Amino acid sequence: RRELPDGGARPNAAQFKQLVVTALRELHGEVGAALPVDVLTYEEKTLSAILRVITSGLVKLWSALTLLGFYQNRRCAFRVLQTSPFLLALCGNSRELVL
Repeated sequence: RRELPDGGARPNAAQFKQLVVTALRELHGEVGAALPVDVLTYEEKTLSAILRVITSGLVKLWSALTLLGFYQNRRCAFRVLQTSPFLLALCGNSRELVL
């Protein structure tokens, strides 16, 4: 999830994907930018997305997103809420499960 402390412009899905690629390029160079990352879902209202990346690229993606501090000259931050090797596990949060 991306957070904008001062409001600011909200990117659409294409801009969000470009932001992810830019973050990878800034931290890891062209090798990082070539990492195959898919935006499976993106919610512009909440600035939340589900990204798919190969397991070997998870650390590169995570580090690039968490170290990115600005978007369009405004402060921003990414927060990783959940990771899983299985997409089905992302549809719910077991910590919020009420029995």
